[in-house]
Amino acid sequence: MRRFKESELSKTLDLMGGFMGDFYRSLHVDDRIFVKGLISHFPAEVQRILADRYQAFDKPFNANSYIRDMTGKLNALLPAKLIPYFNAGENELRELAKENARRCKRFELNHIRQQHKLPEKSENPVNGIQFPLTASARFVNEFGIAAPEESNSVTLTGALRRMQDEYWWLRQLRKVISRKRETVLIHLGQVNSRKGKYCSDYTVQFRLIQKELQREMLENLIIVNELNESFSLAELSDKNVSNPVNRKNELMTRMSGFEKLSKEAGHKAIFVTITCPSRFHNTYAKSGDPNPKWDGTTPRDAQDYLNNIWRRIRAELDRRSIQQYGFRIAEPQHDGTPHWHMLLFINPIHSDPFKSVINHYALQEDGDKAGAQENRCDFKDIDYSRGSATGYIAKYVSKNVNGEQLDSDIDGGDAIHAAQRVEAWASCWGIRQFQQIGNGSVTVWRELRRLKQLVGLSETFDAIYKAADSGDWAKFVELMGGVFCKRNDQPIRPLYQEKVNEATGEVKQSYFDGVVTLALKGVQYADKEVITRVHEWRIEHQPQRAA
Repeated sequence: MRRFKESELSKTLDLMGGFMGDFYRSLHVDDRIFVKGLISHFPAEVQRILADRYQAFDKPFNANSYIRDMTGKLNALLPAKLIPYFNAGENELRELAKENARRCKRFELNHIRQQHKLPEKSENPVNGIQFPLTASARFVNEFGIAAPEESNSVTLTGALRRMQDEYWWLRQLRKVISRKRETVLIHLGQVNSRKGKYCSDYTVQFRLIQKELQREMLENLIIVNELNESFSLAELSDKNVSNPVNRKNELMTRMSGFEKLSKEAGHKAIFVTITCPSRFHNTYAKSGDPNPKWDGTTPRDAQDYLNNIWRRIRAELDRRSIQQYGFRIAEPQHDGTPHWHMLLFINPIHSDPFKSVINHYALQEDGDKAGAQENRCDFKDIDYSRGSATGYIAKYVSKNVNGEQLDSDIDGGDAIHAAQRVEAWASCWGIRQFQQIGNGSVTVWRELRRLKQLVGLSETFDAIYKAADSGDWAKFVELMGGVFCKRNDQPIRPLYQEKVNEATGEVKQSYFDGVVTLALKGVQYADKEVITRVHEWRIEHQPQRAA
């Protein structure tokens, strides 16, 4: 299986355009108008698939009937207001975002005008920002975008301001179009073991182009501090966990640290796999044939289902005082449906009730169906005489990060190619691939590793610093209170401070909500603050590139 090369991607898309030109020229003029009117709003890859299927029919009547019925089904998957822009380019999306932001502003302006027309003593049943907020939210929802709602981090005014901002609209439009495009391709049978594993070829290509553009952007920008010291954003990106190699190394360091602590405490390691019910799977794994039980749910819906299941499991384990720590990995099955692998450490006396709780909630839906008991929930007790727990999970980490040091992926394919597809899948659906379960503040760990030398606050602080600086996650967690210590009881905590405008001395406020902006500045030990981020930075273009 060949690997995708970024330099080939634009050429591939151009070839698709040439194919469609030849296809249209081969049709009778009436058929050409009919077909083009039905499929021209779809992305190039979708048009190509529909064109291939159209040409497979022996009679124009049958072909036209198919294209009418299929496009009707595909359009039903899309919000009505999104259909005319489903194949929009970046410039068209920017114009749409600008116009939609203006539209939401007009809701507020029209409401203000209506307010001024009312007699002074009249009672207005809808006042304040509620009317423009409701109208804007309804308009946003018509594009398949979830309107922002009031929360701990979002004010009502901030929610309205977001919907009046063209850049907020642009981000949301990009996301919804990307996911709806993949949804359409799933319905066309392009995501399964026989076609595009984990996600469609189109989405993989699109993601690689996106990453190539992001890299170019990072190389064009530098950050400069108050001392006029400057660094390339690309250079900094290569040094942090944005770099897949660094990300993988840190994950494995934390995993092996947890394993070391578990052995010292006499805890048991259990590898847990939880899979979604049949209704979430669009095709069968072996044959690639459509699954008649599939109800149209997306990988994002499946991830939400697994999150809800895990919340119930955690709540029941808490009620039973069964504590656990370790890591969770969300990875796609062949058809893009996520399943979870978890390597968890527990007290051996809790092994049976721990498994019983997970099994109960994992099989709560359709657990009596054929194959559910065998395939939906699985436990493997780690036998240290046959290898380490960290070694057992290493292949899953590699597959979901960069595929390095693997001869092949778990399904027998090219490991690096598979990792590209997994990363594109996670990016498209907004799925968090790795999550730590249990104590150990990664933020404090990373901030301490930024320090260049000991600060001499206390023996405890210096010992924790040395553990972090030397990459000893087990010692770091132990000194921070152990695997079950609550965050508020840990000796060192992240330090957040108000952001201040250096020129005016004013405290900065968030753009949308107008609340005081806090920034990570270092760590706090008892009543002492240790600043790890001492500089103020600004972003500039590379001088030679700007010229």
